[in-house]
Amino acid sequence: MSREGKPVRRRILLVRHCQSQANAEGRIEGKGDSPLSEEGRRQAEAVAAFIAEQALGEAILIASSQARAIATAAAIAEACGWTASHDHRIREGELGWMEDLPYTEVGRHMAERKARELDADLHGGESLEAVAERFWDALGEAIEASDCVLVLVSHGYAIQALLRRLDAGAALPRFIGNGDVVELWLEAETLAEPPRHHPLRI
Repeated sequence: MSREGKPVRRRILLVRHCQSQANAEGRIEGKGDSPLSEEGRRQAEAVAAFIAEQALGEAILIASSQARAIATAAAIAEACGWTASHDHRIREGELGWMEDLPYTEVGRHMAERKARELDADLHGGESLEAVAERFWDALGEAIEASDCVLVLVSHGYAIQALLRRLDAGAALPRFIGNGDVVELWLEAETLAEPPRHHPLRI
């Protein structure tokens, strides 16, 4: 994207959905669709207030097609006076046989296999690369469609996949918690500066 031949910097906020019922119960969830927990609803109010404080003006708000992201985006929309749309391409990755396992079991399997991250060679589901490509397709279309700030409410695995696609060598947050915000500045489809991680504060 450019104006008069000059690259245009685009501001993008990636929001991880707030705590789902599966999160509260200590279960990993990819294609699952549990709603926000009671704590998740409180978190949604907090992240919505944080984003409203940024005074972004007009913005494009997009949530994944999963209930926990839709509910998080609804709180943001109410706080900021926006309308949320939904895009299934920014949904969470499918986690194969690990779907719905307790986090403790996921950690055990990763330790046994000396795996530092979740990926398809471990769980047999969607690879980080596949998730990143569909996420980028959605983000690229949104960038083309509007000059506004973009706010995308997605999921931990999916956000990490996108960040790796943009710049695998950048200093990326190792863990993105429920309700955390990762702020990006893109220029010519690449990171113009390292991502800024804003952990949720309640």
